[in-house]
Amino acid sequence: MSNALGIGPAVMINRIVDRSGTPLAAQLAKVAELRVALESAVQDQQARAADLSPTGEADAPVVNSGAVVDRLI
Repeated sequence: MSNALGIGPAVMINRIVDRSGTPLAAQLAKVAELRVALESAVQDQQARAADLSPTGEADAPVVNSGAVVDRLI
């Protein structure tokens, strides 16, 4: 099994759903819930960075690996 840096965000979300023991009928809803949680976490991180920035603006964190997903969710 590869580490979290070597997998994509979508795969990590699927792994989290699988690890949580979500029933098969509810897995799609759980994936959607985690995607919303991820988007919310990205926006929160961007808002925190903007608060600390002298200009009041900040870029959103780049979600390019499973490790970032694991850290944010």
